Amino acid sequence: MRAWLFALTFALFCGAMGCNAAAPPPGAPQLSLRPGGEARLSNIGVLDLDRASRSVDGVRAGRVALVTFWATWCEACEKEFAALNRLNERATGEKAVVIGVAVGEPSAKVRGFVEQHGLKYAQLVDEDFLLTDALGQRTLPATLIVSRTGEVVYKGGMLGAEALAAFRKAIADETAGATASQ
Repeated sequence: MRAWLFALTFALFCGAMGCNAAAPPPGAPQLSLRPGGEARLSNIGVLDLDRASRSVDGVRAGRVALVTFWATWCEACEKEFAALNRLNERATGEKAVVIGVAVGEPSAKVRGFVEQHGLKYAQLVDEDFLLTDALGQRTLPATLIVSRTGEVVYKGGMLGAEALAAFRKAIADETAGATASQ
């Protein structure tokens, strides 16, 4: 029921804003494509839990990132929290980071939820759907893997074997690149 309500709310929001998956509204932030056609996140401003303006790229800080999109009402998202906490513990701080992006909810509500559920990985809040609209993201949970250079190398749904393999590969590619340059 909650997922249906979110989908309806999201559709109404997008309908009121004149957007759809095929064509974001004029002037909306978007994924940029490099000359080779690879998708990149631009510095789309969202909020941190203290309501300061941040971006995924700013939090990522040149590291490989697993970015997960979630909401406090999303039961499927909640099933990923323990795995994401463990993954965050194992991520090699200077090489990789896990980032949660709460979607469509006030940062104060998200902050309380994060504290209550003990989420240990970095958190951002996309209150106004700026990032999710730019990505054309319409379902939760969702997972992105972003390379060290900022390329989106994987985009999928719930955290699973394919996303984890893409994350490991991006970290391995980073490690191989660092070793080769030494």
